[in-house]
Amino acid sequence: MTSTRNEACAAEIVALHQVFESWLGAPGQGDFTRFEAAFAEGFQMVLPSGARFDRAGILDFLQSARAVRGPGFRIAVEEIETIHEAPGRALMHYVERQWFGTQETARRASALFDTSVTPPRWLFVQETWVTPPA
Repeated sequence: MTSTRNEACAAEIVALHQVFESWLGAPGQGDFTRFEAAFAEGFQMVLPSGARFDRAGILDFLQSARAVRGPGFRIAVEEIETIHEAPGRALMHYVERQWFGTQETARRASALFDTSVTPPRWLFVQETWVTPPA
């Protein structure tokens, strides 16, 4: 299933992860308002650990995590695909890889987007560890 809306969601996934990479890596660069604009009111996220964050919680976490991953931190997003599409909504899937120090991690994520706005806004994310990284 491919549409302009889904392509916009895929572009948003890649773009926001580039911001994560810059923000979390050293020296921790970027515009924090990008995160505030990306996450819709009511946004929720479930981390691979099972921890659950609302919008305020994830924004607080990100504010305090600037440069926490250090120099050389990288993120790659792979296997982006549309799982389901409905009026004003798109459910996307992707694999996120992270490298920091000598460690590599990978997680599968499902993300629900509000596609009635431009750019699409994140409504919900559920992440699951991929072990070992695929």
